[in-house]
Amino acid sequence: MSVAAAEDEDLSGVADFEKEVHLLQMLASHPVWMTAMTVIKNNGYYEHVTQQNLETLFEFCHETVMHSLKFIMAGNDNTVITQQQQSQQQRVILHMAVMTCVFLSSLVGEFGGSNSAITYNCPLEFHRTSHVIFEQEGISKVLNIAMGGLSGIVNHWNNNSNNNVAMMDASVELAVGVVDVIVDVLGWEFGSIGGGHWGRTGGSGLVRPPESWREYLIRPDLLGAVFYVYTSVRELGKNHEQGQDTITALRRFQHSLRQLLIGLASITGSIFQSKTEKGAYLEYFVNGLLSVLSMIVTDLSPFTVQNERSTAEDILLEQLQRETVDFCCMMTRIVTNFRVEALSILQNFATFLSAIASVGDVLLRISVSELKAAHGDVEVMADDGDWRNEAIGQLLEAVCLLSEDHWLLSSRAGNAQDTARNALASSLAPLYSSYVSCRIEMAKMEEFYLTANAAELDEVREEISGVSMDEEMNAASSLGRVHLPSSLSCLSSVFQSCVPKLQALFASDEQAVTPDAAALLEEARLLILCTGHLLTDDCAGETPFIPEAILNSCVEPSDLSHAIKTGSDEFAATTHAISQIVHVLMGIAEFQVSKVALSPKNPNLSPLLAKTLLWFFTRWASAYILPSSSSSSISESGSGQKGILDTWSNQETSRQVVSFCVTLCLHYFTLWPHESQVIQGSSELLFSLAKRDRNVKLLLMSCPSMEHLFNLHICTAGQIHSSTEKNAGPGVSEKMASAFRRIPYKYRANILTAILTSSSEINDAKSESCFNACLQAVQDSFRILVEALEQKKVRPHDVFTVEMTCLCVELFGGITRASEICHPERIPIFMTPFLPQLAALMNFYATDITICELLLVLFRDYTERYIVSLDREQCMTVFRASADLLKDYSSNHCQSRVIRKAVNDSQENDVQEEQSYNDVLCAIQLLNNIGAKDFVDSFSSQRTGAKGVDSNEVIEVVFFGLKQILPLMTNGLLHFPTLCKQYFSLLGFMMETYPDKIGMLPFDLFNGLLNSMLFGMSHTDLFVSKSSLQGIAALCREQIENKSLSGHLSQNPSLFDECSKRILEEVIFQSIIWDRIEPAANALLPLAAVDMNKFATVVNMISQQLDTEKKQKIQQAFQTLMDPDVIGKVSKGNYGGRLNRMRFRKDFELFVKDIHSKVLVF
Repeated sequence: MSVAAAEDEDLSGVADFEKEVHLLQMLASHPVWMTAMTVIKNNGYYEHVTQQNLETLFEFCHETVMHSLKFIMAGNDNTVITQQQQSQQQRVILHMAVMTCVFLSSLVGEFGGSNSAITYNCPLEFHRTSHVIFEQEGISKVLNIAMGGLSGIVNHWNNNSNNNVAMMDASVELAVGVVDVIVDVLGWEFGSIGGGHWGRTGGSGLVRPPESWREYLIRPDLLGAVFYVYTSVRELGKNHEQGQDTITALRRFQHSLRQLLIGLASITGSIFQSKTEKGAYLEYFVNGLLSVLSMIVTDLSPFTVQNERSTAEDILLEQLQRETVDFCCMMTRIVTNFRVEALSILQNFATFLSAIASVGDVLLRISVSELKAAHGDVEVMADDGDWRNEAIGQLLEAVCLLSEDHWLLSSRAGNAQDTARNALASSLAPLYSSYVSCRIEMAKMEEFYLTANAAELDEVREEISGVSMDEEMNAASSLGRVHLPSSLSCLSSVFQSCVPKLQALFASDEQAVTPDAAALLEEARLLILCTGHLLTDDCAGETPFIPEAILNSCVEPSDLSHAIKTGSDEFAATTHAISQIVHVLMGIAEFQVSKVALSPKNPNLSPLLAKTLLWFFTRWASAYILPSSSSSSISESGSGQKGILDTWSNQETSRQVVSFCVTLCLHYFTLWPHESQVIQGSSELLFSLAKRDRNVKLLLMSCPSMEHLFNLHICTAGQIHSSTEKNAGPGVSEKMASAFRRIPYKYRANILTAILTSSSEINDAKSESCFNACLQAVQDSFRILVEALEQKKVRPHDVFTVEMTCLCVELFGGITRASEICHPERIPIFMTPFLPQLAALMNFYATDITICELLLVLFRDYTERYIVSLDREQCMTVFRASADLLKDYSSNHCQSRVIRKAVNDSQENDVQEEQSYNDVLCAIQLLNNIGAKDFVDSFSSQRTGAKGVDSNEVIEVVFFGLKQILPLMTNGLLHFPTLCKQYFSLLGFMMETYPDKIGMLPFDLFNGLLNSMLFGMSHTDLFVSKSSLQGIAALCREQIENKSLSGHLSQNPSLFDECSKRILEEVIFQSIIWDRIEPAANALLPLAAVDMNKFATVVNMISQQLDTEKKQKIQQAFQTLMDPDVIGKVSKGNYGGRLNRMRFRKDFELFVKDIHSKVLVF
């Protein structure tokens, strides 16, 4: 049916037309379309049949869309057609065009895999082929149709957007359809399945379309016209005199245009023929973008003031929310795509940067206004604020990309990079001040409300909020470093206002936290967080360095005119500002500690604030004290003064700040022993310094406070919480010793780790003396405990004995974790002799799950850190001790303990439930660590000829341990992801390396092991499934070659039949097969070769469940797959040879494709 024919029909013909439209929709949403194309292509008839059909189809779609546009344009002249003719033709022609657009969008979605095509359960190859065919023959034609339609729509709106309101609804409906088609085409994964050279760029959302699309997409004139249409539609959408349906349609059109613009902002790659062309495209885009952003800022500005809003204003704000987020995303895409080098050439580059700052500022001020209107209650804000946080996040991402652009590193005086860097600093600096002031103001209001109303905190929500805030502040730190002097000035001014009030609060005698006090404490906390993120980076697992941007602002400018520009003319003032802020924070900490000494229970002294201060000092001290001269090329730039690098690098200043840190920790240890977060933060600060180089370690050892810490550990190593001994060491008061022993044992262990690491330098008498004294104190305490237990001087389950046991085990754990000391081999030399005695504790405390877990954690950590470096004698000691430990543990926790996975309604509950089985996890990890010794020693022996531990000695221990924990390996336990992965890691090692040992297991244990592998082979985790399938394959090969499982087969003759049935039904005949084809093939081949007749019986039994036609197909497919020659060779015990195995894997892949496309789908 042609468009002209549709014009001539009367209303009675509309029904036939609607049937035709319905058929189009059905075609785009049914697999038959793709199936026909794929089958025809695969059989060589594609060019002869489908090409002609496609051409006819796309010609019809193009004619439909373009004719409807002509009709709409004609509709602006009322003399052309009568009102009745318009009504009839509008219904037919416009509806046809709109449905054509829907059809095209559906078509792109079907072949792109974004719509229902993925639910057809077709094999991956089917979708891959369909994707390639449509990419080659269809996608460009769809774009051609849609871009032709877009040109007509743009012309219509540019020339007649306000002349004929009656035609507006018609044109908007078609415009939305056309634009949506283009958006879908731009979202096509170019070559992602077909293996082409196009595609998306990483995870940035950028699109690399083919060069042939230049004529459609690289048209700056059309780009400017699209922005003009958007602004026109935007203004029309504000006209509330129009009908609600019209306004809704216009807003939907706005949304579609925004998605189109985001897609156009993401275009990159060879589609641009030159930098000039790319720059022209960018200029047109940025001009249009800035015009819309100015409108958005103007519309948002009234909402920064707290006023009662009308319904119309609420509707406007709701529309602005979606618009603002989309345009912030657009800015981020522009920065990601074109980078600073291209942006800086634009005449309006500074205006673009100012727009980022303006939008960010107005969003922050609206957040403050909204929270004020809600009186600080986040839950009842007029809007939830998520849209503003999302938009601010997009802006901060753009700022990070701008400020950290690699192109700026080549900055030289007066060049383009230098000019761009200056523009960034001058334009974006105000946004950081706005960010700090608004975020602090919001935090104060929220804390005031919570305290005033005694509101209960949702811990999960608080944790999520904390993580989100941390990520946001990390991004904001890049913004602050763009112009560091102004950022430091902002923070200093807030500190000047906050610190006097904070000191007054600390000095008060108030015994309750008032809302005003809570707000002040939260202000101080946020201020410290902002400072910490600005001045330091999170260097977890890395050597801490001063951030490059900080160094660049705090060193003298390079005096080499031809060199890359480093340093700043304001370096002295900036360095002084950093030093002043750090001293302010030290003053706050000192003042707080002095008041804690007088009134430790005063709630206004805020342990949370102390924790935040410790967090700052941990990050700052590890990077700024005696900084490495190799931390940056800036330090070698030729400048005479290094600014911030010299501030804390001389002996005197570094000694003062190190002494301050250690003394602060000592006071917190002895004044707030029960404040776990403060104690943890203090031990982390100590450990961060102790891990530094020799110079810092020697500074630590020279501190009187560090000597007090050593004495506190030595005199309390044998004292539990309730001890009353009064034997404080030199320089340590009884009050300090009493407080120190009340610290939770796990934190005392962490403190021990820190002080051992700090005293680990060799060739220093004081360090060696303290190190040995700390170890001796633990040894003496443990010796007394063991003697008392062996000689029955104490009852094992007496509360004091249990406490002492927990303390000793925790302290040994602290010693074990000191693996970052100088010459770490000293730890195994000390620890190894005590392992048998530690394992023997399980005899006394096998029923105490707390001590069991402590012992398992200790052995796991010890083997994880030191197993690779132990000599043979030490290894044998570890092996025997581990075997004894696991034996006693198993006898009390593995034989009768039943583990079932509870049905929980949240991931949080799942995590908590899994943690309750941490002892099982530790036992599995211990065995995995021991198993690693076999590989390491085998490699070392081959390389050096040294005598390592024999494989049999390793496997005996691992196999023994596996037997102990197998009773626990139920499906309930294996539903926990971490436990499951660790178990199958151990199982994979055992089955692949020593399958012969499995035949020695009692049948019950063997059956449990086999069931766990059958459970794992269909697991969603690919590692688990592969390990399980490899284990099944290893069992089958062992039976073929050595008949090791004959004893088990005598008890269950159908053992391998059950394996065959389940691997076929649960893996091979399921959609999960596509990511585990190779291990499934490797398992199926020996499984069939064990007994081909029984395997054939299983296949026949499964095929009986199908209809006659499918039954014949599946049996024929199996006959083709199971080549008698290959099966015969495998069944003789040589596994068939490498070439035959490769042949079987290839045949198996074809078998799976055939079965899934012919039997299991259609």
